[in-house]
Amino acid sequence: MLKKLDDKNFEGFIGESFYSAVGFYYPSVENEEKMVGVIGEFSETHANVACGTMDITGQEIPEEYGIGKDESPIIVVFKQGNAIKAITDFLVKNIESAITPPGKNITLQ
Repeated sequence: MLKKLDDKNFEGFIGESFYSAVGFYYPSVENEEKMVGVIGEFSETHANVACGTMDITGQEIPEEYGIGKDESPIIVVFKQGNAIKAITDFLVKNIESAITPPGKNITLQ
């Protein structure tokens, strides 16, 4: 299940899980629905990875990561609260690869 994030709950959210994936978007931007759909699908099959979305309108956190209207939508994968990969090609396998690089044989459940 995707959690709706904002400036108030973001830090706690990415700090609670070893891995987390956050989809940042500006409403009505091209590919917003595709990004939300992909991160939603990923969250259903990878329950051990915290997944959320953030509407960047009026939020300060996205600016800290250099994410504005022109950079959205984008999925950022975090490991222990630190950004490790930004994804703009919205496929479940690309989120999986950010967490488990190709060649590593680890099953996420």
